[in-house]
Amino acid sequence: MRASGMMMASHHTRACPAAAPTPPLRRVLGWLGSSRAERADARVAARRRLFDSIGEMLFASALAPSPRNYGLVHAFLSGEDVATSAAVAEAVRDSGRLSEGAAAKIAEGHAATDLGADTIARLTETLEARIADCLGAAGASRQSAERFGTALEGEAARFADDPGATIERVVALTRDAITATRLVEQQLERARREADALRRDLHQARRAAERDHLTGLPNRRAFEAALRALAHGDAPATVALCDIDDFKQVNDRFGHPAGDRVLRFVGTFLQRELGSDVLVARHGGEEFACLFRGTTADAALARLDRARERLAARSLVNQETGIAFDRVTFSGGVAQLGDTGAAAALGEADLALYAAKHAGKNRIGAGG
Repeated sequence: MRASGMMMASHHTRACPAAAPTPPLRRVLGWLGSSRAERADARVAARRRLFDSIGEMLFASALAPSPRNYGLVHAFLSGEDVATSAAVAEAVRDSGRLSEGAAAKIAEGHAATDLGADTIARLTETLEARIADCLGAAGASRQSAERFGTALEGEAARFADDPGATIERVVALTRDAITATRLVEQQLERARREADALRRDLHQARRAAERDHLTGLPNRRAFEAALRALAHGDAPATVALCDIDDFKQVNDRFGHPAGDRVLRFVGTFLQRELGSDVLVARHGGEEFACLFRGTTADAALARLDRARERLAARSLVNQETGIAFDRVTFSGGVAQLGDTGAAAALGEADLALYAAKHAGKNRIGAGG
């Protein structure tokens, strides 16, 4: 704890120096007067101090040196990501250290917004601008062709008066038209390539915004969008919520990295066991949501219960230590998607899940 406090103090000292500061103008003049090599050395030294501070905080907080944790601490100490920095500061305010659990929650919350509405809107706006460029180039090409046609008609009318001069002018007009056409073609090709690249980026951004970064499954937003779409159809559909039993004990006994592996395993297991016609998503924390298309509640309950039995019969081992986990099980609740809508079905499934937990866990309940 002492190391953490010392490290935190040094961080705040850098942000708000207690010593008499060098006047800004003098600092700027000193920087401008230094050689390029001195400025490069200063940048390297600043990066080394930041790197050392990140290592100190990871060590003081007993955090694994994972990319996620490094990124969070870097954002906190550098101040480059204001939202993440504020979230980390809030987490360390009471205990003076950043726990694995708090780091996981911060990372999950901010990863969901990395490619959110702002990014997609910006990509869409840029794509629209490139499409406008294409339309503008096409319009310019049409206008150029119209001017060329008009000029040819004028030269044709003057051909009888001076054939030689007319031919020279027509050749010059044709040369200019070819040059203009090539320029427009280059502009169109450049705009087309940029538009294609932006379409790919937009598609990837939309996919990323609907994916859970830890498990790779669709996230809650993607699941609820699919659920709302099915709510307006005539085919039967069933929603299920599944929650890993006693998941906190996994984190407490084996650590959050092991807990993350369990989450990934259970998500993949549900996908494989339930089949491709079922949308499996991470709904948050240790909870997964399943959408059974064209399936009644009774049939969905039977399929989910078979998956529950198979998971309960598995023996899982912590890959890092070789130590066996206790049985990993889940409880679930299912509800038919009816006339009352998607929110009502989710509410019924949640109540059925709660009842299954209350009845002893490792079982599936039915809503309604």
